[in-house]
Amino acid sequence: MDAALESEKTRLSPLTKVGAIPVSLTAMLPFVGYWLGGGAWHWLTIGLLFGVGPFLDLWLGEDNANVPPQLEREYERRLYYRLTLWLYLPVQVALVLFSYNLIINTEMALQAQIGLALSMAVGVGFGATLAHELCHHPSKLDRFIGVQIFSLCGMANFLVYHNYGHHNLVATPEDPGSARYGESFWKFTTRNISRKFVMSWQIEAQRLGRQGRGWLSPHNLMIWLTLNEVAWVAGLTWYFGPLALALFAVQYAAPRFLLSVGDYMEHYGLSRRKLPGGEYEPARAIHSWDDSYMLSNFLFTAVDRHADHHENSSRPFQILRVRQDAPRLPYGYLIMIFAAFVPAVWRRLVHPVLEAFYAKGEVVPHGLPGALPQRFAQGANIR
Repeated sequence: MDAALESEKTRLSPLTKVGAIPVSLTAMLPFVGYWLGGGAWHWLTIGLLFGVGPFLDLWLGEDNANVPPQLEREYERRLYYRLTLWLYLPVQVALVLFSYNLIINTEMALQAQIGLALSMAVGVGFGATLAHELCHHPSKLDRFIGVQIFSLCGMANFLVYHNYGHHNLVATPEDPGSARYGESFWKFTTRNISRKFVMSWQIEAQRLGRQGRGWLSPHNLMIWLTLNEVAWVAGLTWYFGPLALALFAVQYAAPRFLLSVGDYMEHYGLSRRKLPGGEYEPARAIHSWDDSYMLSNFLFTAVDRHADHHENSSRPFQILRVRQDAPRLPYGYLIMIFAAFVPAVWRRLVHPVLEAFYAKGEVVPHGLPGALPQRFAQGANIR
């Protein structure tokens, strides 16, 4: 079988060849900035990712290679990919300790402090895509590592909301992670962040209620996840002093912001059809936006191959497929993030693609009241 794998190398996505290593390398950029002399170099992460990154993503182009079906099982079993995911946690912890120490315990200009704090927060934030992957794995070890990564983002509740809320409610009006046609990112992100947190507690309360237990129970996973986050904050504050709280606030806000814009892009305007029995049809590729730009695929650990992820949530990142039956974003995530920030640009780029997809009649439009073009309003989910 190894010989067969070798012969198929040229047909593999570059991400399948290297695994999740690029995210750990991204998290190490603040170290590089320090070794280059600090000062303005502490902005290296921000400059490369958000200054150079979009142009590089466009230049590298799309990566539409899928692992051949007959080889998927072999790649799925390879321990190497899990190791590349695990590697990020020690890198993330080192990044946080290094940045806190440099900002709090050394003399730095304010501009350099801001650059390093933002670079650290972004490096921590990109780890959320790895944690997302780990929290989907059945292994308790993988989920534990994923929760620790999320805890340094202040997002440990993601395990509960995403696995047991979002994947059940995706592309429905009930899901706070599914944006509506005509809804700006700025309006979406407010309800997205707040309702996901509330829903995490509700999901656990409902689960415990079915077991005859109250929500205030040692069996409530949200309590343990919250205590785990508090332990990280308390430990950092004890060691570095009260300024650690301000730094944690930055690394708390940036990943949440990045995750929210990811949510916005992934299901915008798409809804599942309600069946006669009142339940929704199963999630399919047509209910998620896809993207296959190479650099975005590297940095977001294939989460941009989102259509296949929702139709096959147990499929690991290294064998996620580009789906031709899904709506496609015009550009990679590194560009579309900025488009989402400017509603007029987002509408100009995305609405023509979305309306052409609506015209196929396979997906139910999902929009704000009065936002959808009249020809798509009948039978749509409006809320």
